[in-house]
Amino acid sequence: MSLILHRSILALVVLVLAACQSNSEDSTVTPTPSVSAADPSAAPSTDDDGDDDDDDDGGGHDIGEETSVFELETGDCFSADADVVETVTVVDCEDTHTYEVFGVFDHEADDDEPYPGDDAILEYADTRCQPLFEDYVSADYQTSIYWITSVTPSAETWDDGDDREIVCALKLGEEGEATTGSAEGTGE
Repeated sequence: MSLILHRSILALVVLVLAACQSNSEDSTVTPTPSVSAADPSAAPSTDDDGDDDDDDDGGGHDIGEETSVFELETGDCFSADADVVETVTVVDCEDTHTYEVFGVFDHEADDDEPYPGDDAILEYADTRCQPLFEDYVSADYQTSIYWITSVTPSAETWDDGDDREIVCALKLGEEGEATTGSAEGTGE
């Protein structure tokens, strides 16, 4: 069974989002405000010319496409309003959104290793997401206007298969203010 097919089966399982920001050398992890696919601000954008052209958001998905959190890619922008999500609607980053994906990677654990625990997985995500953030935004994380949020495997998705994927996303401010435009290369 291919990894993508396996991930689409696991999309029915819940993921937990966590945000992390630190003003010291030690990173701290705090729960993110809400993230969910039901946010009206995540509605598809419409073309001014009324045609049905597929617009791409730069992250590899069509604008307005409902996307599994397992399939988010670097450059995808979305909004959500619950702590637990299965899917989100990818929007053009020029449209109003709350989150922007800046990195995706797999945890280094083998398929047969036990779930490391919520704190350990969030610390691992924080450690690996920060350098990706700095490369993507072209700014030091400690002085940036953005905060990091990560989508990590839950104990259930980890134990049910080989889910090791971590999605690094950024948000404007601690509460995740709505924004327009991409953070990529802004130096903010």
